[in-house]
Order: sequence, then C-alpha cells, then structure tokens
Amino acid sequence: VGLQLIKKGIPVTIFDRQDPLSQEFKPASYGNAGHFSPYAVLQFNRTDILSDVPKMLLSSYGPLALKWNYFPKLIPWILNYLKNFNTKSMLHTAKYMHQILSLSNDAYEEIFREIDTTKLVEKKGIIYVWTNKNLKSRELEIKTRNDLGVEQKILNTKEILDLEPNLSPVFSGGCYYDYAYHARDPQGILKKIFDLFIKKGGKFLKENIKSIKQSNESETIIKTTDNEYKFEKSVIACGAFSKKFTDQLGEKIPLDTERGYHVHFKGMENL
Repeated sequence: VGLQLIKKGIPVTIFDRQDPLSQEFKPASYGNAGHFSPYAVLQFNRTDILSDVPKMLLSSYGPLALKWNYFPKLIPWILNYLKNFNTKSMLHTAKYMHQILSLSNDAYEEIFREIDTTKLVEKKGIIYVWTNKNLKSRELEIKTRNDLGVEQKILNTKEILDLEPNLSPVFSGGCYYDYAYHARDPQGILKKIFDLFIKKGGKFLKENIKSIKQSNESETIIKTTDNEYKFEKSVIACGAFSKKFTDQLGEKIPLDTERGYHVHFKGMENL
C-alpha cells in the first residue's frame, strides 16, 4: 500500500518496531508456502467444514489445534463465526474475495517489473489433489469458483502424474491453476519491495506504536513509546494484531489470531 501511494505522489511514513532490512526481522509471512492465490475465494465460513471441526481438534494429526486456555477469549469470535456460517454468507464472502483477488496478480506483476525477482518468484502454477473421500467439499469448491468465473483446470490421476511424476498416486483427482505464482523466498520479496519504497521517497520510523486516535476527519494522532505524530490519513496494517488499534478507534471488528506451520528440509534450498 505504501509503495503504491508513494508512486501516486502521496507522502507516506511506515511505522514498525523492527527494521524490515535487518537480519533479525522475521515477518509473519517469512516461512509460509509462498502461494499467490487469486483463486482462493472460499474462506472459513464454508458450509462443509463445521462437522469436521471436532475430528480435527481431537486428532493429533489434524490441521486444527486450539489452546484451550485461550478459548474463553475466542467466544465472541466463535459466535460471530456461527452467525455467518451459512450458504448465503459463504457466497457473499466468496463474491467479494473474488473481486479483490482477481486483481492481485496484475498488481504484483506491476511491482515485480520494478524489482529483481531472480530466484525469488516462479510462475509454474499450483496443483491441488484430493481423494474421493471428501468429494462433496471439492465439488463445492469447484462449483463456487466456476460460478464466479475463476479459471481452473480439473485433472484426473494420469494428468496430474504427467505434470508431477514423483507424486505417489494415492489421490483421485485434482485442480490445476497454471497462472499461479510461487514465492521461493517471501521474506526476500518483502525486503526488495521495502527497499524500493525507501528509494522512491518513503519514510520509515522504527518505533513501537502504543495508541491511535482520530481527532477529526482529517487528523490522526499516533503515539509511540517516545513520540507523538499527527497525520491526515492512516492505514492500520498489523494483521491480526490490528484489533488493538481498531478497538481504540471504536471499530469493534471480530478479529483474532491464527497460526500456521511450515516444514524445513535440510539441503534443499536450490530446488
């Protein structure tokens, strides 16, 4: 956001308690799968997953884990989730996610033309595979994306193995998004973009923000540990931790944190 505003001639100051160019900086996205996913229109309010939640929580191999001592704090979020757990809300979310995501590849390509993405970004597409055990969920995904006009190629087992012959043929089918990007180094891309932001005149302040207050329609007061600043406009971009500041502004957004996971393979850096 800051880079695009700078390119439009709008002065921008970014605050962060860590310097993105330092060796110690570890953004939330540094260890993720690195998918650029303009097809990912379905979110957690999809109607096919609620019955699977207990099984996920009870299985030590499941993709969902919950810190039970945090559960009381989650109750307001859970109630809002259940309120929006229906087909109408699911399709509403998917529609507007598609409107945003359908522009994402073009937006990234514009940025990638200005930075060196050698060994950072690949465009080889992404394959999802499945077994017939959860076929109804896959049919829901495929139909929703088709209805929205998302480009996707449905593959059988042989077609998948033609693309990825090293896969074990334990799946029944799959879906191929050949236009999808993959980031080999998400943190490396972030640092390149941040460096471009600075070179184009962006300002960075390594400070820890304590509070945000909207004094009037054209003034935001930002207080850090040591200083106070006034800006005409402000953007809160702290991920799940944005709630601390949106609450201060009177915007009661039902937002909470989620943690993913990743696996390191030694000696495989050059694949």
